[in-house]
Amino acid sequence: MDNQKNVSQIKGKLIKTGLFAAVLSAALTVSALAANLGGGTVIADALNFRSEPGLSSPVIGLVPQGAAVVVESKASDGWYAVIYRGVRGYMAAEYISFAEELDFNFGTGTIKGSDVRMRASASFDGSVLGYNSTGTKMSVIGVAGPWYKVSYNGTVGYVHSDYMTLDTLSSSGSASTAGQVIVETAMQYLGTPYVWGGSSPGGFDCSGFVQYVYKECGYGINRTAASIYENGTYVDKSSLQPGDVVCFSTTSYSGIGHVGIYIGDGKFIHSSSSSGKVIITDLDTPYYVNHYVGARRIV
Repeated sequence: MDNQKNVSQIKGKLIKTGLFAAVLSAALTVSALAANLGGGTVIADALNFRSEPGLSSPVIGLVPQGAAVVVESKASDGWYAVIYRGVRGYMAAEYISFAEELDFNFGTGTIKGSDVRMRASASFDGSVLGYNSTGTKMSVIGVAGPWYKVSYNGTVGYVHSDYMTLDTLSSSGSASTAGQVIVETAMQYLGTPYVWGGSSPGGFDCSGFVQYVYKECGYGINRTAASIYENGTYVDKSSLQPGDVVCFSTTSYSGIGHVGIYIGDGKFIHSSSSSGKVIITDLDTPYYVNHYVGARRIV
């Protein structure tokens, strides 16, 4: 599986050089005048996001399961050219569930062109809702083939992707650079066995996993689940960003008994005793909804 290859080779680069952050301002930034095919959802646990199609091309970052992307085109046999968080790159097509129409909050987009039409439907025959010029920003709430579904001044409509560029997402839109590095580091240990008291790649318990990942990224935090809740600052659940530590009680203990790392899109990664390994779980899973206590922002 492509998402498991070359992990050890990219780990140091992601942490030491901030490769993903660098790419946000480099040549991979999305350009206009490239009509899209539609959207897609990552179905692998963690998928390599590459600068070019092919297993030997540099890895920009790791993308979690369930993340949404804009599919620009079929780049070559087995690869899609995609846009993720406003950055253009490539993903193995077999790990993308393609959908011509996909509703998702992709952040903001910027109009490129004069008198660009916002239409009532995803068609050049759709009635015109307004005209906008270069620099106008709109919320992008989905894709419909080559059209972006947008919201602007309270009105929902469509703008052709030839005339809009997705903005790169920053801490205000998704994740801070440091938080993203933490997520990418954590996902390298998917499938690592759960070991009570473990705090190394040979096996982790929940707090050992969180502490180890943060240490790998240069941050010292406490060792136990309860004491980790004393680190950083409190974050409301509605304001979670990738890299935040999410904390839970357990069936047998009303205090903090379990911790994980929020990765975005309503999911967190954690070392699960019931699953016996490091996994990704939805925050809205009933058990975790009922046992959620709070979150801490360390970076």
